[in-house]
Amino acid sequence: MASIYRKYRPKTFAEMVGQNHIKLTIMSEIAQDNFTHAYLFCGPRGLGKTTVARLLAKAVNCEKRKSGQAEPCNECQSCLDIMAGKAMDLLEIDAASHTGVDNVRENIIDNVRFFPHRSKFKVFIIDEVHMLSISAFNALLKTLEEPPAHAIFILCTTELHKVPETIVSRCQHFDFKKVAPAEAIKRLKMIAKAEAVKIDNEVLEIIALRAEGSMRDGENFLGQVLSLGEKTITLEQATLVLPSAEIGLVVEFLKIIFNKKTVAALEFANKLVDDGVDLEIFNKELIVFLRKMILIKEGAVKGDWLGWLVKLGGELDAILEKTTAAEIVDYLKIFLGIERDLKDSEIPQLPMELAIINICEKGKTVGHLPTVEQPTVFKNPAIFKKEPEPKSEPMASVEKEKKEEVIRITSGKPDANLDKIKKNWNQIIKAGHQKSRDLMFVNESMVWPLGIADGFLELGFKYDLHKSRFEINSDKDIFTQAVKETVGMALAIRAKTLKPSELAALEMEKEAFDNSQEKMTGIKVTDDNILEKVLESFGGEVVE
Repeated sequence: MASIYRKYRPKTFAEMVGQNHIKLTIMSEIAQDNFTHAYLFCGPRGLGKTTVARLLAKAVNCEKRKSGQAEPCNECQSCLDIMAGKAMDLLEIDAASHTGVDNVRENIIDNVRFFPHRSKFKVFIIDEVHMLSISAFNALLKTLEEPPAHAIFILCTTELHKVPETIVSRCQHFDFKKVAPAEAIKRLKMIAKAEAVKIDNEVLEIIALRAEGSMRDGENFLGQVLSLGEKTITLEQATLVLPSAEIGLVVEFLKIIFNKKTVAALEFANKLVDDGVDLEIFNKELIVFLRKMILIKEGAVKGDWLGWLVKLGGELDAILEKTTAAEIVDYLKIFLGIERDLKDSEIPQLPMELAIINICEKGKTVGHLPTVEQPTVFKNPAIFKKEPEPKSEPMASVEKEKKEEVIRITSGKPDANLDKIKKNWNQIIKAGHQKSRDLMFVNESMVWPLGIADGFLELGFKYDLHKSRFEINSDKDIFTQAVKETVGMALAIRAKTLKPSELAALEMEKEAFDNSQEKMTGIKVTDDNILEKVLESFGGEVVE
């Protein structure tokens, strides 16, 4: 049995779903017999690029089409041959498997010189044209620029940016747009009726959502549902075959994170993995749901956009009441940011866990931690220790000797070495980021250097999850190298999770120092390098 999308492939322009801007233009050209020699169709997959190309080939070669008409008759021998896939004057070339210049020369350049076998035009459809090599494009260029009068080229691509400008400039360019959900549902209902199957509207709405504007994907999903073999298909039955995470799980998860319940949200994410839920699909549904929430909050959603979301009723209203549009935007950015990580992570739930912590812990201050008395003097040196003002003029520069050898911490003054690391902490972190994107979670507000002992540099982490991730794979070794290259110290690294009291003390020290720097220099201190701000304002160079 043929696939649904092949069985119900449009045979006329009128049967095409969406793409009215393209249909009207091409049909007008055909009716006036004023079509061009080269077309370029671009857009996401499953929108009908190849279908329109075949319709165009049928229409220009239709033996019964009269002047002023645009639709093919689907009855003449030319139309029947094209629909059966055996037309000698229609050559469909898959550029993905014919990328080389020899393929282009054999299939196109040498072939285009010969007149059509029985049709008026010889039509070349090159699918995924962006896959051609540069030499193949160059070989095609001259033929595309000055083709024979009997040749028409139709180039199709999903990645226009990979097609050379010299090719694009020689074609009439059409952008295919994603199909609106309402139009997709209408088409799906027509197919279901033709198959004599009754399908709940909720199922069709979910299919249209999953298809993300791709009509072919929607028809494929419909084919999966029809494979159940039932004459009446309910939402409960459809969820058995549709690649979907239940929307109820999305709602439940959002309720937890909107209430800032970190532990419950982490447990929920791990339960999803244990239950076999694909976190990529779950995250995609989260993104879709949050987008809808923003549009609802701003009053920009029409009834037919909401679909099955409207049916959540009170549950959706309860979530919307607890948050603002700005907060939803922040959450949406976070979940968008982990899409790629979910594909690459060795620990499936780790990116989701980091996103949960980012959301649930945001806005929490030290005041939520156990109360800590603010000491007047700390026993440990401040994380950003203020150096005594130099006696010389601020703009004076002093030559310093560059030491090339690495300092081994086997003797000497540990406190002095720790101070050096603290002063260069921002540069060390940046060096780690440059070496590996996996270390992007290490920053000044999450990790602190605590001390040096027995050749080890001890680091304190705000969250145990970050400490555990730091110790996985090669993160620790990469950061060790960053320390060595930045301050010239070959140190092994030990990691620990800071206690609430330790964390509070360190954060208050940093805040106190930042305030003193702002009063002294007039420069507002942020997470950026303080030293860079001073140098930018007063000039000079760093000396030891």
